[in-house]
Amino acid sequence: MRKIDLSVVPFEIYLVLQLSKPVSNKVGERSDPEATATDEELVSLVVAGQVDVFAGLYERFYARVYRMAYGMTGQHQAAEDLVQDVFVRAYQKLKLFAGQSSFATWFYRLALNHCLNHCKSERKRLRLQTTDLVPTPAAFPAKQMEDRVLRKELQTEVHRALLSLKPRMRMIVILRDIEGLSYQEIADRMNCSMGTLAAQLKRARTLLARKLEHLDVRGTP
Repeated sequence: MRKIDLSVVPFEIYLVLQLSKPVSNKVGERSDPEATATDEELVSLVVAGQVDVFAGLYERFYARVYRMAYGMTGQHQAAEDLVQDVFVRAYQKLKLFAGQSSFATWFYRLALNHCLNHCKSERKRLRLQTTDLVPTPAAFPAKQMEDRVLRKELQTEVHRALLSLKPRMRMIVILRDIEGLSYQEIADRMNCSMGTLAAQLKRARTLLARKLEHLDVRGTP
């Protein structure tokens, strides 16, 4: 994992980020009062000097930000690096949160913009690199092995097609079709009208369909 620059990040928040990765991302499992506090209440505590409370926000938002980052990059390590950057930026800008929207909307907009900026700057070098190892033939029956390979190939093709979209279109598809957010939620986070969003989503889906029309998925579960 890439090291965080401690020259710009307080050591306390570095420790929080490194030691508080959630196991299940279920905030309700926390036994302290922070488990029932609102996001905005946790923000107030952090701004007031209780830096360790930032771990609660980390637990609440880590999983979705990671899925977003992975969907945008296609690489686990790159996604993890983006997540770390997002939380560091959020911590540094926390005092700027004015409460004009929910903290979740503010935070996801920050995360979204950071992911988009990263992908725009890296787009020329972005290539799909499948790092997960395919299980060895000896571990599975031939038919099961064939099904696993075909499924993996299909997932790779779909992800490659997704990564070929422009970053903004890719983000819209991820937020709507993978994360399941409503049009209103996506429009709020991407700062656009629902009409514009619907048109861009339709365009993105059309492009994906064209890129995947060569696939025969009739026998794929």
